[in-house]
Formats: sequence, C-alpha cells, structure tokens
Amino acid sequence: MKGRYALRNMRVTGMEVPPTFIQNVVSTFSLGVTNLNLRKLSLQMPFCDYNPPRFAAMTMRLREPRTTALTFASGNMVCTGSKDIALSLYACRKYVRLLQRYNIPVCMHNFMVQNIVASATLGFPVRLVDIAKDHGAFVSYEPDLFPGLVLRILQPKMVFLIFRSGKVVITGARFIEDIHNTFRGVYCEFLHKYKDTGTSSSSEYRVNTKHQMAVQSAASIT
Repeated sequence: MKGRYALRNMRVTGMEVPPTFIQNVVSTFSLGVTNLNLRKLSLQMPFCDYNPPRFAAMTMRLREPRTTALTFASGNMVCTGSKDIALSLYACRKYVRLLQRYNIPVCMHNFMVQNIVASATLGFPVRLVDIAKDHGAFVSYEPDLFPGLVLRILQPKMVFLIFRSGKVVITGARFIEDIHNTFRGVYCEFLHKYKDTGTSSSSEYRVNTKHQMAVQSAASIT
C-alpha cells in the first residue's frame, strides 16, 4: 500500500502558481426525522425522482443554485453540484424549505462539508514517469488501468490526480483554503520540476513496468 506525501513547505512564495477552480462541493446534513415515506413524498413533489430498485434515495434538484440532493429514508441528505460552500449551505436550506411546504416537519441539523473537488491546469505536459520513479513510495501510476498519476497528501488529507496533459484534479478536501495552499505547495515543491520536454511517455513506462514484473516473476520461480 502506498504512503502519503508530506509537504515540507506549504507556503512557498516568489513563484507564479496556476489558479485552482472549485468544481463541486459535497455536503451532508440531517433533517431531524426518521422513517421518511419517500414514495409518498415523490408523488407529492413533482421535481423529485424516486426509483427504489435502482437507488434507495429520492433525488431532488434545484435550478438556482444548480444542485442535486439525495434524500434517504433515515432523514439524511447529501447535496452535490455547488461550487462554493456558502452556496451549498444556501441550497441545503432551500431543500429543507421545499419539504416544509409539503407539511413535512423537518429542519436542518449537522451541516457538514464532506468533500470538495477542484481542478487546475498547469499549462505544460508533465513527466509522470519520472514522478513515479522519484516518488514511488507516495504515488500510484498504472497507465494500463488509469491514465492519471495518483498522489496522496498526508496533511491536510487529500488526493491529487495528475494527468500528462497538465490537468490536475484535487479531491478529498473539506476546506477551500486547504486546496489552494496544498496545490501551491505541491506545485512549488516538485510539479514544476517535471515539465515534459518530450523525452518520456506512458507507453515507455508500460514497457519498463512489464519488463520489471517479468524479471521479478522469473526471479521468484528460480
């Protein structure tokens, strides 16, 4: 199992860092009730979808802010689609008010951000092969299974998906400021050092990896 990378310097200055953009905020909260009759609710509320054979939750959607909420019979809700924590909180309150309009005695409890997904564009291709070689204890790179390199950060706990094109997806964070600071640290500490000049490729990495596996298998047999 791979370990997690510990950043040595989170606040590196003097270097221009590409911006990060929030793509999705996943939040949860409780309605304060249990044993909701989701089938009855879905028949009363025209903007809801409920198909128990496919999924156990009732789906609700808002146009503004554009979000989707999953309502479970246990009284728990999951809100996704917002690009800001404040908007996610606002959307959750709107979902509660919509339920209250249908005489459902609910209120919002224990609002919590569970995951924030962000993205960034480095502006240059990345030598994923060399990152995998130099930081193999902290990253996972299996181009035959997934085109991106997976970097797990120890503190704050989050995951970076780094693609050869220079696209980066960040997930697992709970605070927007953590995303900005951690991305700056990762970029300044080593990402900018692996700008691809066309000397390596994922196909080369596949060949080398398969060769190493063949050598290891032969050694184990002998």
